[in-house]
This record gives sequence, structure tokens and C-alpha cells, in this order.
Amino acid sequence: QYGVIIAGVYGGARYLLAFDLRTFAASLGILGIVIAVSSTQITQNVLAGILITINRPVHLEEWIIVGERPTTGLCKVRDISFTTTILQGLDGGLILMPNSSIISSKVVNYSRGGLLEIQVSLSVPVAADLVRVRAIALAVALEDPWILPNFNAAERGGTQALFDLPYIRRLRADRPDLAHFKPTILISSVSDGWIKLTMRAWISKIPRKDEVTSRYQKEVLRRLQAEEISVRAEVS
Repeated sequence: QYGVIIAGVYGGARYLLAFDLRTFAASLGILGIVIAVSSTQITQNVLAGILITINRPVHLEEWIIVGERPTTGLCKVRDISFTTTILQGLDGGLILMPNSSIISSKVVNYSRGGLLEIQVSLSVPVAADLVRVRAIALAVALEDPWILPNFNAAERGGTQALFDLPYIRRLRADRPDLAHFKPTILISSVSDGWIKLTMRAWISKIPRKDEVTSRYQKEVLRRLQAEEISVRAEVS
């Protein structure tokens, strides 16, 4: 009896709706594959979320960069759920990063390290007084309150305390001193009548990187132009 009913329904559907059982079965197969792939991705992200919770490669409010090329850029960790980690870039945009990408990608954690190196390149003519140019470039860096080791007493103590964190001490056998992080001025290259100098310095205010480099460039340009020294600047 049920067989007759099913056969009748199928016959009517095929006659009235052009229903094809083989096409329907193939559609179910494709749908099954899509569901299986989606389920696999969800499972991977959930497992990655559990690993992030256990291993803690990143914490909330930490500054990180995820990926190699292209990277997410400098971002702050805003939320970590079972499947997704939410990052916020310096431009305010939110990035929804699958947890599996956090686990499988390169992650640079600047908050754990506590410091960030900046590099600013200056090109001056070969005929320029190189000793004077280097003296000005170094003086500007040493006078900047956000560039190591030129901190006030409270900030100096807090930055030095970073080196005593268990995470940092496991990575380094020696205990670094802030004196090791003084700015340096190096000759990078000489070409087409220009000498390229690179100022390398360390900062602890990681999200202020662009502000620090911009302020440094502005002051160096002002002082060199005041002494009628031609200069070209760029951030690397």
C-alpha cells in the first residue's frame, strides 16, 4: 500500500513538476559535500579556539601582527571566541580572523616583547657634513621622551620591569639593560650622490609608532634645513 502511494506521489511530481529523482539525489550529494566542508572548517576553528585558550599565544588587549605577506598590520586583540578572534587595526577597522588562521599563521606579539623597533632613513648629499648630520639625527632621538632610554623615572621602572617577566626571562638567559636600547645612526648606502643614513631606535608605546616616527622626521628636517643641509626622509 505504501509503495503504491509513494509511486503515485513520485509519478505525479514527475509529471506535474518535472521532478527527476536522479537530479534530486545528485543535489543531495552536493549539499552533503558542502555541509561536510563547512563542518570541517567550523570544527577546525573550534579546536583552534580551544588551543588558543590553553596555549594563550595571544591575550585580549595585546598588540599583534598576524600573517606574513600580506599581514593584518598592527592590531589589538579585542575578543576571542570559539571560532573567531576579533582584531582592531590602527585605522579602527575590525578584522574577524578565523581561529585556525591564528594557530597556523605567523603571529608577532609586540605586547609580550614590550618594545618595538622603529627605523627612519635620511638621505643627505655626499658633500654634506656627515659628522654634523649624524649628531643632529642622534640628538633628536635622544631628546624624544618616547624613545628609549629617555623615559621619566616611572616609565623607566615599568619598562625595565618588562625584562623580569617570566615569558621574557625564558627567552633570554641574560637580563637586558635599557642602556642597550639607545638610538643608533648607521650608514645604509651611498648612491647617486646621496648618503643614506638609518636611525634605529626602540619605543614602548607600540600604537604610537607612526606618531613617533612622524615627530622625529619633522624635527630632524627642521634642524637640518636650519643649517641649510639638503635632506630626504623616509620610514622603513
